[in-house]
Amino acid sequence: MPDQERLNRMRTAMESAQLDALVLRLPENVLLLSGYWPMIGSAFLIFPLNGTPTCIIPDCYTGEALAALRSTQPIFFPYGLVASPPPTDTIRRLASSLNGANAWRRIGYEANFEAIAPSWNSAESLVPGTDTFSLIQSAFPDATLVDASALLKKERRTKTQYEISRLEIASEISTIGLEVFQHAADTGKSGVELAAEVEREVMVRGTGYRGAVRVRAYAQVTIGPQETALGYRPNVISTTRRLKDGEIALLELGLVADGYWADRTRARVAGKPSDLQQAYFDTVVRAQEAAIAAIKPGISASVVDQAARSTIQSAGYGSYFPHITGHGLGFGYHESSPILGPNSQDVLEVGMLTSVEPGIYSNASGGIRIEDDVLVTPTGAKVLGPYLKSLA
Repeated sequence: MPDQERLNRMRTAMESAQLDALVLRLPENVLLLSGYWPMIGSAFLIFPLNGTPTCIIPDCYTGEALAALRSTQPIFFPYGLVASPPPTDTIRRLASSLNGANAWRRIGYEANFEAIAPSWNSAESLVPGTDTFSLIQSAFPDATLVDASALLKKERRTKTQYEISRLEIASEISTIGLEVFQHAADTGKSGVELAAEVEREVMVRGTGYRGAVRVRAYAQVTIGPQETALGYRPNVISTTRRLKDGEIALLELGLVADGYWADRTRARVAGKPSDLQQAYFDTVVRAQEAAIAAIKPGISASVVDQAARSTIQSAGYGSYFPHITGHGLGFGYHESSPILGPNSQDVLEVGMLTSVEPGIYSNASGGIRIEDDVLVTPTGAKVLGPYLKSLA
């Protein structure tokens, strides 16, 4: 079934921006408006203000595309074989034929996406660049090309009911990784081993869950006080260091299910936590609960951050919480809005999805963070895929 809510909202936004069509190549935006998450990022979506969208797709992905496309006409072109003509020439010709039938004057494209979500084949992403711009320009020579990046990002901030249902599936699958980590984080395990166990079980048990077809996890596990004290960094390295009795293991888990993302974190102690570790953990739990309780439509994102930050400061650990409380997500692992931070100008709206992830990081005992994905609802907040919070 089509996500009519999304199609109507996008066309309303396009009408306000006086755009006749969008030409999109980033997998996350093709997914947004067609339902298809491209395998390698080589599909082009032509989304008109009026009429039926068209997705130009390599013919080697016909089965996957036909199973996923919603209210979109597919055109398949030869790709990847010795006899296949150059893809750029074929795509230009097909796009130009669509233009000839419609005479679009203002066309939006993706000129300013510096952070992107990967396609299914995350080992090699194909992204729009100068060649893509030249292709669009030559296919639509009489049109004015307009950077639609801000429009797309704004429209993606608030999710439709259909998108929320898919994000709930991703978050529920992420609990598989949290469960594996909870039981596996024990003395003698290395960060690499724990990350591998989490990723394996997520892919094996998550594929097929509530109809999910393509599931992948990106796990990072730090071990011990020195590594976890740096766990506030956006990306950390899973090492071969082995967990010792009384040390913390910290899991950062990104997960994608058919193009929809979840972002979770949990901490575990091998054996019995020290009094200080337990105090850190209990404070982080209270901070996260305070932030979630503050979430509601119309409230400033900075107020939510302050709810978490003041809880940690009141416990005497304010200098150990160096990062923001949360960020947007959904069509990407991290999205630019909303930002739950002290200086954020964002105001929360119904349908926004944000992480809530306060933490405390100390060289003496290590770092602890708890992260969940929280939906802004008409009545407050809803945690997607709720899961146990336990240090040991």
